[in-house]
Amino acid sequence: MPKPLTLEGIRVVEIGQNVAAPFGAMILADLGASVVKVESLSGDDARHYGAKVGDHSSIVFEAFNRNKEAISLDLSQESEREWLRNFIVKNADVCIQSLRPGKAEEMGLGSDELLALSPELIYCNLGAYGSEGPLNELPGYDPMIQAFSGIMSVTGEADRAPSRVGVPFVDLGTGMWLAIGVLAAINQRHQTGEGGVVDVSLFETALAWMTMQFGINAATGVVPKRAGSGIRGVAPNKAFDTADGQIMITALNNKLFFSLADVLGHPEWKDDPELADARIRGKNRNRVNDMVQEVLFTRSRDDWVKILRLAGVPCSPIQDTAEVLAHPQTKAMGMIDTSEELPVVLSAIRINGERAGVRTKAPARGEHNQKYRDKD
Repeated sequence: MPKPLTLEGIRVVEIGQNVAAPFGAMILADLGASVVKVESLSGDDARHYGAKVGDHSSIVFEAFNRNKEAISLDLSQESEREWLRNFIVKNADVCIQSLRPGKAEEMGLGSDELLALSPELIYCNLGAYGSEGPLNELPGYDPMIQAFSGIMSVTGEADRAPSRVGVPFVDLGTGMWLAIGVLAAINQRHQTGEGGVVDVSLFETALAWMTMQFGINAATGVVPKRAGSGIRGVAPNKAFDTADGQIMITALNNKLFFSLADVLGHPEWKDDPELADARIRGKNRNRVNDMVQEVLFTRSRDDWVKILRLAGVPCSPIQDTAEVLAHPQTKAMGMIDTSEELPVVLSAIRINGERAGVRTKAPARGEHNQKYRDKD
């Protein structure tokens, strides 16, 4: 008999679209929660982003909506809003909403109204800039928040324009905070018998990711700047070119740097006063990086990876997506299922050695209308 999943029996209604809220709800679904996704008649916006999958889906939608059921409603109609309100009150342990600010309240689907009808409900608001402050009513997307939070100001090469982090990590991080908040609220409900409100936002997630940069600014009075693949004041710690590709090397302390010097054929670096310790190497980072770079041109990327790892110097090839998928380490983790047309990236959590899998693919638009609408 299969073991029950950890969140089996928890029922979630997701009124969310794009990436952040669906990803948070998918984490709960992967762990066994029953998730009913509520979409408009035209579907989640993410169904229409980027490369198509079938007639009514996309790679983006498929990536963040597995293990869910889906219903379509016209929430401009009071009768549809009333149906959804009753459905949540009668069926849901958790309600997640990422509508534009104030919209849930306008429709009678806000936390005050639903918690008054169902005090055990855990109600989650996911917004852009947060629930307070002068920007709290503005909508927002991952790139905007990366810009506003300062993340873009510290991302990219020093002599080039600011860059966005290449994955929507503010969206994904907010989904993770949402899932963490729900789990904490479920535990609190076990203790008190009452539900409550969980608030997360893209901006709050981005602020959390900027902890170190804010600390540097406060401690030194210097506004952190872009440093490419490295960190200012630390060397060698960046991406280097080789004869046929790039490699990331991080040799921060004396032991690691001295091992690197030996491997690169320059033991005399260990006696150079400008390279004597990590702080001094950081001040002379351009010289250090140039010296290392000159030697690395002499061999291939993969040759250097083997040599440096043998010497205990932390390094990594800079791989593209195809290389990552093909690598034995990726395959050994059993996290990415490549047996289907699209790779399926499973949950990053293993519990008692087991990783939650795909019970159902992302649902078609309105696929479960008959199941739930006819029930009531």
